Amino acid sequence: MTRQETDAAWYVLRVTYQRELPTKEYLDNLNIENFVPFRMVRRRHSNGRFYRAREAAVHNYIFVHSTKRVIDDLKKFRLPILRYVMFPDNGETRIMTVPEDQMQHFIAVAGSLDEQVLYLSPLDVDLSKGDRVRITGGVFEGVEGVFMRVKNAREKRVVVKIDGVVAVATASVPYMLIEKI
Repeated sequence: MTRQETDAAWYVLRVTYQRELPTKEYLDNLNIENFVPFRMVRRRHSNGRFYRAREAAVHNYIFVHSTKRVIDDLKKFRLPILRYVMFPDNGETRIMTVPEDQMQHFIAVAGSLDEQVLYLSPLDVDLSKGDRVRITGGVFEGVEGVFMRVKNAREKRVVVKIDGVVAVATASVPYMLIEKI
């Protein structure tokens, strides 16, 4: 067995036909750590009344913290709808994983339903222009990302990016709560 098969990591997986929520519930029932970023949306009943509903903020993706061996077993016997997200690396195709600290920062921002966070496609964000920063206070204390102006927002925000998949921007953070790292 390789180290990749026995060491737990955050794997980026695709699910088909926007089945993130049922897949998350299934994994929760198996006590397999996972994360799906949610957002609240306004919907309308057939009678015309509005209501708030929770939906996946990033469709067709689920982040699973487990070993490759466990995920392979899930894919083969229980959840054939799961697919690894692959990326090119020096001429080879590799399974995408997210470093633990980057995932924790992403969860800290994307896991907050209360704040006005923005979800951005990888094309909306060019992180080579900003400074790496850490938030020193408030709801997002400890989160590290890039301080930058994002499309369709007036003020600069801290952006946490998972390359090729999604980026999430915090609500506006006062300059006094940000330190350059």
